Amino acid sequence: MDALLSRITPGQVARAAKIGALLIAFALTSGYVTDHLTIELAGVGSFFLAVLLLLAFPGQRSSELLGALAIWLTYAEFMAAIQSGHFSLWRWAVVLATLSLVIVPIKVQHLRQLARTNPYQPIRELDRRLWSAAGREAAPAPYVPAALAAISFDPDPDADRAKAGA
Repeated sequence: MDALLSRITPGQVARAAKIGALLIAFALTSGYVTDHLTIELAGVGSFFLAVLLLLAFPGQRSSELLGALAIWLTYAEFMAAIQSGHFSLWRWAVVLATLSLVIVPIKVQHLRQLARTNPYQPIRELDRRLWSAAGREAAPAPYVPAALAAISFDPDPDADRAKAGA
């Protein structure tokens, strides 16, 4: 067993996850189209599709991937409703609840990382997306020097003042 694990790379896992995600997406699509998708299969399928998508695209933000998956599953549910004439509210609710079960541990892990980095700094100041690409006019200005230091990746915001005064 150790020999097998010593030969598997994360790139191979990502490629296998892409293939698995594609297969599950086709299975879910055919279930929606034929209206044979049960609530249980929809929940299990959306869970494994979400996990495989997260493995398949490690460079993509997890909230963006899961948001796109939620939109896709909602669209599929509405298309199935147009075809069959009835909207399966419970199936749609189970699918979205399953996606929330996937994203909650991810967000908790992110919060744990922020707590390890600086446990006394407000979360708003730790957000990397504080400034938008449009400049300062589009985003609210930070109100403490620590936020500016986090954005400029300067560990000590008072270092420039100390150098200028010396």
